[in-house]
Amino acid sequence: STFTMAPPRSFAERYAKDRAWRARRARVTRLVAVSVVAALVVGWTLFAVFAVARLKPNTVPPPPIVVDEPSSPSSPSVPAEEETVRRRDPLDVEVDPRTQLEVPRFWRPPLEEEDEEEDLVRGEPTIFVMIASYRDFQCRETVTSALSRASRPWRIRVGVVEQNADDDVKCDEPVEPCAANPSQPLCSFRSQVDVYRMHASKASGPIYARHVGNRMYRGEAFAMQLDAHVQFIKDWDDLIVEQWRATGNDMAVLSTYLTDLQGSIDSAGRSTRKTRPIMCNSNFEGSFPARYLRHGAQPEEVPAIKGSPMLQPFWAAGFSFSRGHFVRKVPYDCCLPQVFMGEEISIGIRAWTFGYDLYATESSVVFHEYAQKSQRRRGVHMFWEQKHGKGESASRSLLRLTSVIKMLPPSDAAIGTGGDDNSIDQTDIHKYGLGSERDVDLFYKLFLVDVQHRRAQPLCKFVEGGALHREVHRKHLRPDGQGIDYSQVTFDTQAFLDANLYVPVANRLQRAIERRDHNALAQVVNEATRVKLERRSDHYADLLKQARHLQASLMQHAP
Repeated sequence: STFTMAPPRSFAERYAKDRAWRARRARVTRLVAVSVVAALVVGWTLFAVFAVARLKPNTVPPPPIVVDEPSSPSSPSVPAEEETVRRRDPLDVEVDPRTQLEVPRFWRPPLEEEDEEEDLVRGEPTIFVMIASYRDFQCRETVTSALSRASRPWRIRVGVVEQNADDDVKCDEPVEPCAANPSQPLCSFRSQVDVYRMHASKASGPIYARHVGNRMYRGEAFAMQLDAHVQFIKDWDDLIVEQWRATGNDMAVLSTYLTDLQGSIDSAGRSTRKTRPIMCNSNFEGSFPARYLRHGAQPEEVPAIKGSPMLQPFWAAGFSFSRGHFVRKVPYDCCLPQVFMGEEISIGIRAWTFGYDLYATESSVVFHEYAQKSQRRRGVHMFWEQKHGKGESASRSLLRLTSVIKMLPPSDAAIGTGGDDNSIDQTDIHKYGLGSERDVDLFYKLFLVDVQHRRAQPLCKFVEGGALHREVHRKHLRPDGQGIDYSQVTFDTQAFLDANLYVPVANRLQRAIERRDHNALAQVVNEATRVKLERRSDHYADLLKQARHLQASLMQHAP
């Protein structure tokens, strides 16, 4: 047989065929690679979706057992599509080992936010309003007032510590059902109100309630503390933020005893007052060894300085407004049960050592309904009705309080090493101590507090006229607005009071004694008593004693 052989291919033909084969192989390789990558992407995507779906229930903590998580109904005042203040983190809880109560965990900023830039909603700083209430029927009125009279209510978040008995009115309970009247602030702003409910039988005083309230803070730009029976004026939020900014001090804390509500707010919700209180009067009270400074009645006058809050030495629990970091850095002590008086000097001095500066507002934005002038508040419940059977001691708490702020002299501090009521509770005491920005001894020196002898001088002559503000705030506020630099303060408070108060009063007293003028003597004795002249020195105390004896003698022999 014969075979017909194909003619040999030329080099060009072989080259073209080989090139076409290589191109087909490259296309197949790319197609396979693309298919593999696509398969991997799809596979990992499905895996991720499945994993997230499996993990999702565990990423949201369960609602706290003791904290009411409000629902979020649509609001006629704040449409659902508009942004309102929201908690940055959930109110997850932990067990307080001392009380065995489940309480919210303290909030801490993420590491990348340690500088705590202002928390904003719609470009406006948020405000956390903390209210501690013990069986107070006016609590819901206070919450309603805060929300209804705010200029920008969508930036207000209210945290209430409610200590009620079974039949008491709840702080977030509207007057009418929300279904019948959804426009009520407690309905329309329901999502902005958190309530921690504690049965009244568990109450141990305002300090622990406010400690729990501090735990409800969640990073808002500003923090306000109030009693549960106050009323706000219209646009209060804008007004108080404006006053705070006028200090030029990021460490400013506006605080004062509030003016009585009677006659203070007109029908339009505006303040009728031109005066405001300022904190400058305090004196020791209580039993040894745990005597403490208790603030007395404070003067209320037209501010001596316009355009800014005025610097003052003391802090008040019934009204406080500051940057939110104040609550985080100077929280209420966990372990001071049964104390009603004493919390103010504790927080005030601790705040000062952390670098905070205390100011009286230029004008009031909220007013207090005092029982003395309010018929409906007479006979209100007080926490000490729950005291019996608790095994808790106010005197032991005051030992802890005064030792922390170094108001307990070393000679008496040794008493705190004993047992029972004379021992100082050390539970978590390092968490509620003094700051390192300023030495507490400088506070006592500048503001004339004699810890060793438990004596304090009235400072109102130094404070209410603006001398403290001019000499300290204006001259020594740091250029960056991060507090007053007290290392540069050399002002002699005692010399100022001697020259402007004690010496003039003592001279008038001496002249009245020499003249034996009954009318002049009565007037100057009253003035000397009011300014506590006898506290300044033994000489002045003897002079006042002499004047009183002469006054009694002149009255006895008067025709």
